[in-house]
Amino acid sequence: MRPASGVTTLPGMSSTSTSRVTGDVLLVGSMPFETAAEAMRLSGEKIGPYVPSLPDGETGDRVTWVGFLPLRIFSAHPDLIETNRPAGGLEQPDHDDSEEARPAADSNQLWTFRVKPGVTDLRFEDLGYARFALESYETFRGLRDEGVIPAGVRFQVCLPGASSAIDAFFDDTSEWPMVHAAYIEGIGREIERMLEAIPAEDLVIQFDFAWEVVDLAIGDGSYFPFWPADTVDEKYVRHGALIADITKVVPEDVPVGYHWCYGTWGGWPMTAMEDLALCVRLSNETVANAGRRVDYVHMPVVRHPGPDFFTPLDDLDIGDTRVYLGLIHHTDGVDGNHERIEAARKHLADFGIGSVCGYGRVDPSELPVVLDVHASCARDMRAA
Repeated sequence: MRPASGVTTLPGMSSTSTSRVTGDVLLVGSMPFETAAEAMRLSGEKIGPYVPSLPDGETGDRVTWVGFLPLRIFSAHPDLIETNRPAGGLEQPDHDDSEEARPAADSNQLWTFRVKPGVTDLRFEDLGYARFALESYETFRGLRDEGVIPAGVRFQVCLPGASSAIDAFFDDTSEWPMVHAAYIEGIGREIERMLEAIPAEDLVIQFDFAWEVVDLAIGDGSYFPFWPADTVDEKYVRHGALIADITKVVPEDVPVGYHWCYGTWGGWPMTAMEDLALCVRLSNETVANAGRRVDYVHMPVVRHPGPDFFTPLDDLDIGDTRVYLGLIHHTDGVDGNHERIEAARKHLADFGIGSVCGYGRVDPSELPVVLDVHASCARDMRAA
């Protein structure tokens, strides 16, 4: 077992971490509020002392995560054509809290596109993420100046990985290499624009990988009929290369993290999650091949992990990259979370905590209590 380094040092351990992300609590991204100010104010008040960074809640058009892209970017792009548009646009299925795998959406429910014939140099000049980040950063700075957000907490920008942004929306897979490359280049420009106004020491970039994880979790199968019939090993090669490519667009002086996401389309998780083996393999391989420092990885945890759920952590080999285990379930209270923390500690001595995913579809009235649970668990971990 290789302990991941971080701010919390357990009895008998020494810490020589050079990690730039050392907080005990990670907020994955979305929050169920109308404005970034609401999301960041509540987060700062409740868990500000425990976080390395705070996201803006992905409010407004980003409330459906990558659903923002067909709504505002793909459908308005002059070099793209729609191949299917659901009546009423892209709609999320009813959300439930069971832990059963979700069936794939019917292809007719997807909002899909292709590149116009003859286009050989697709570009995304403005993906929108920098505009949102720059607006939210001003709010973030104001809250930090008020003391609501503690000094030293960074502004966290969460961005979809290339497959998550593209693969469910482009139904001609022969076009994927061109569209993936255009998206990654576009994300690089978005980050450059952010850094024109946001100091590198104030910024964290988190990449969210959901369709990547879902695709790998189903093994040799295809989630959608138009997806390629690749083996799981071929999928690891394809997704791993794209993860490395998008990581390289982040300057070295900006911390970067990975969120391994099992998806929330209709509820979490979208595919079966028997243990942390997939998350550990992805962490080991992508951190090794990133070409730069990866500051943290986030791995979700089911509400009722079996006796071997955390065993794959024995094989984790990512140096001092910080590990966040998404073991906080907002329906489970403090005791259930403590049980999962103690089970994980048998295999990983030091880690931070968070939820399995964002809170964008949780009732806003529940969030104060949910964040109090995060703070309580973080205090207890520090005292252990």
